[in-house]
Amino acid sequence: MPAFLDQLFGKLKLLRASLRHPLLRFPLLELARIEKPPGQRKRGIRTPQDRDDSIFNTMTASNPPLNVGIFQTLESVSEETVIIRDALYGEHQVSESILVELLHSPTLLRLTGICQHGVTGLLGLTPKVTRFEHSVGAFLLVRKVGGGLEEQVAALLHDISHTALSHVVDWALSKPGEESFHEVHKERYIKTMSSLPQVLTRHGFADLRALNEDLFPLVEMPSPHLCADRLDYALRDSVAFGTLTLEDAQRIFECLKVFPDAASSRRLLVLGDEHLALTLARAYLESDRKVYSDLGNVELYRRTGQVIGDLIRKENIKEEALWTLSDQEFWELLRKTADPARLEALNRLESEGAPKKDGLSLPQKAKIRTLDPDMWLSTSKEPLPLSVVRPGWARERQDYISSREKERV
Repeated sequence: MPAFLDQLFGKLKLLRASLRHPLLRFPLLELARIEKPPGQRKRGIRTPQDRDDSIFNTMTASNPPLNVGIFQTLESVSEETVIIRDALYGEHQVSESILVELLHSPTLLRLTGICQHGVTGLLGLTPKVTRFEHSVGAFLLVRKVGGGLEEQVAALLHDISHTALSHVVDWALSKPGEESFHEVHKERYIKTMSSLPQVLTRHGFADLRALNEDLFPLVEMPSPHLCADRLDYALRDSVAFGTLTLEDAQRIFECLKVFPDAASSRRLLVLGDEHLALTLARAYLESDRKVYSDLGNVELYRRTGQVIGDLIRKENIKEEALWTLSDQEFWELLRKTADPARLEALNRLESEGAPKKDGLSLPQKAKIRTLDPDMWLSTSKEPLPLSVVRPGWARERQDYISSREKERV
């Protein structure tokens, strides 16, 4: 089968999923992404080069707010304006044309069907925080501190290449020492399965820098520093897991600042309240203990990843399905294509949930996550890590890391 037809079938699957989203007015635009060899362009299916961009300007505000996650809704109140209501960060009006278009795009809305926590979210073992609400949350953090439009776009798109079941796929297909699967294949996804290059170019970002979040310090910073990505999932997940109160998350959002300013090449997200910084750091540590690096959850990821990897390597499932199906649809595909032994493994995962921790070790590839937020207090001219302001936190954090490292294989 010609490659462009394979891509077409993948787009049709995405179209089917996108039709569920009332915010999405024109899912057929996704078909315009498909590049066909010369002489094989079908009448009625336009390419990015000959698409009429005015179709984006015919959106109406007739639909109710769209629930895009457990903490967030979006509402299109006019052709040019979207209202984001977030339980952690409040209500925000967005009217920049590129942001409005991205918030309506099937490429981004796909993430409403992807759980932050993969198989544990799908099976109901953890709350179903979505990749979409996290992406919007990271964008709102950058916007809150005055980040430029390009950096806001980078935050909104930083997880755009995440697959169904999120980091479970790292256990299926990532090679030893390799970055997360979605990072390794980000360029492939963007170029072959999205229209993002065309969208960014049309809005004046033809250099596509916004697709590389590592160029933007407010969006990505090495651990254990704060950045919009890490801070949003720390807050959002911790509230969902019950390790942080919603009220404290809201207070942390309010005390978030940037040092020295949002345009500086050395810009850094900082907190202005020592007590809230410690509250955040402890909540994140507890979220890691209870969920992220919980031995049972990690083993559940590993077992699920083994089934996925086996079926994709045997070509029972095409790798592209990871980007065209929601978590639920991909799980159904796994069950449909699995042989009896692997189907039994999936049945056990569904019925038993996370394995008991007895006898389990922490694999080398599993991360141990902690935070050491930078503080910018009235008594200091430069930011200082919480561990310097509060030496007791330095000991507490290191004790936790050491205790978890002892659980390694």
